[in-house]
Amino acid sequence: MLHSMQRRGRRCCGCMALIGVLLLQSAHAVATSPPPFPDMAKSWYGYQESVTYLKDKGSIGGYPDGLFHPRETVNRAEFLKLVFRSKGAAEPVTENCFADVPADAWYAPFVCAAKRRGMVSGYKVGSRALFRPEQPIIFAEAIKMAVLAYGNAVTEGRGEEWYKPYVDVLDSRKILASWSYVPWDPITRERAADLIARFVRHDEDRVIPNLSPGCGKTERSPSLVLSVGGRERTYLLTQARNASAGTPSPLIVAFHGRTNSNAQVREYFGLDRAASAYFIAYPDGVLSGNGSYSWSDPGDPAQELRDFAEFDAIVREIAESACIDMDRIFVVGHSLGAWFANAVACARGGIVRGSATVGGSTTMQNCTGPSAAMIINNPKDALSSQVTAEAMRDIRLEENACTTTTRRADPASLSCVQYAGCIRDPVVFCPHTIDTDHRGAYYPHVWPPGTAEAMVKFFGGL
Repeated sequence: MLHSMQRRGRRCCGCMALIGVLLLQSAHAVATSPPPFPDMAKSWYGYQESVTYLKDKGSIGGYPDGLFHPRETVNRAEFLKLVFRSKGAAEPVTENCFADVPADAWYAPFVCAAKRRGMVSGYKVGSRALFRPEQPIIFAEAIKMAVLAYGNAVTEGRGEEWYKPYVDVLDSRKILASWSYVPWDPITRERAADLIARFVRHDEDRVIPNLSPGCGKTERSPSLVLSVGGRERTYLLTQARNASAGTPSPLIVAFHGRTNSNAQVREYFGLDRAASAYFIAYPDGVLSGNGSYSWSDPGDPAQELRDFAEFDAIVREIAESACIDMDRIFVVGHSLGAWFANAVACARGGIVRGSATVGGSTTMQNCTGPSAAMIINNPKDALSSQVTAEAMRDIRLEENACTTTTRRADPASLSCVQYAGCIRDPVVFCPHTIDTDHRGAYYPHVWPPGTAEAMVKFFGGL
């Protein structure tokens, strides 16, 4: 039975040799495929590919206005239609299967077929059984319907975590990682399409969803030059040590601040030494006339910052040219780069496994999924206020369903604490007191010694 759910609170390394850089292979900018619908241009490219895949199969379509409305929520009837269209037509209606499902309703064939197959049993209200077709569907319900539709025998759990056996199917078959969604959140159209596309592809043995398209292929170097929003963008890339086409490697995307270039932060972050088992991309911000860099344009909506598209394009290119574990994509940043990395983690919550940042916070809300977070900030930092850092921490605690109970966490040098109740998507807060740079000058905005090693240890535990 699909139960109603009470909405709960929302939820190392030593130094190693420097890894060589993948050299620039082409001076030509790489063009990305057009989105399946015009209003998906700023959606995560994985969602674009899933919608394109289902659209090409005839399983999904847009609205009469030619748009897809990717971030609108899906109701229970709409999701069942998507499930059955991905598997073939449902049988004709032969009975009134629920009191609130008229036999002539467009969704009746899908709902009644789902009931006959044991995918849904509805809600008991007095003497009547209701389906509530127009009620927004939550991830847990959608996952149950999809798991049962694709022939998995599951014994449902009890109580508030009745959905866990269905989630375990997705985890064990590597269809969708359980950290990438909140079970009781409503599912959007683009994420519903992505969920079903993953089932279909897995069922057809087409894709192992947590591996990038570059896995199993002859390794090739990415261009390092991209065309994003009509502008040429470049990035630096450090290859993972012992990278191979058959073994997926994690990926870190590291963002520089307002006054330092990607080449400069590559030197002082120390990630190349500490994270030698990772691919590490260093994007370039846009340089303005006054010599400062930016990751967004004035007036950009919070969920549509300009360079989310650059992040998407970089991940896509690396994923297509190397073997990347798509469940282990991380973001790092300092100062303005920290602000942007945290924004990326929020806007790409179902994609970014975790973030680790120094001296830069965002109070962006309505994240697209939970994401582990390590927040490092000096309370004396005039460039990144502790009030904002704590506000971002509190948003993450709510998003990841953490409690306010803490314990000490590594490294002690950064005064870190970890919050309880969110083991899958931990939040570590580090109000460090290191306020001098390597020259001994007073600078609370510093990237503290040992930060890269601490970040890599944090990522390694996820």
